[in-house]
Amino acid sequence: MESLSNPYICSAWSKQNQRGCRNHCVSGRKVCYIHGGKTPIHNVGPKTKEGKFRQKMASWKHGLRSKERIQERREIQHLIKKAKELIHMKDLSILSQTSHLT
Repeated sequence: MESLSNPYICSAWSKQNQRGCRNHCVSGRKVCYIHGGKTPIHNVGPKTKEGKFRQKMASWKHGLRSKERIQERREIQHLIKKAKELIHMKDLSILSQTSHLT
């Protein structure tokens, strides 16, 4: 409850122990530097196409869950399904031909 009585104490609260942060606020902010007080107010992210691409690449890890890879996997699964259907149809046609022979 220190943050309510003292305006210079960070207003962030811990989920684990239900206590407030005891650090001093960054000037002009309600939170300390640990909880986001140093983030510029006017900065809302990259504006240009190059800047957005740079930001995307900065957080890129492996690409296994990217939109492109997900689409590739869906296409491959579709092709495998079609191949299995064709194999199954061919097996049925072979079975029907051999059943007429006996």
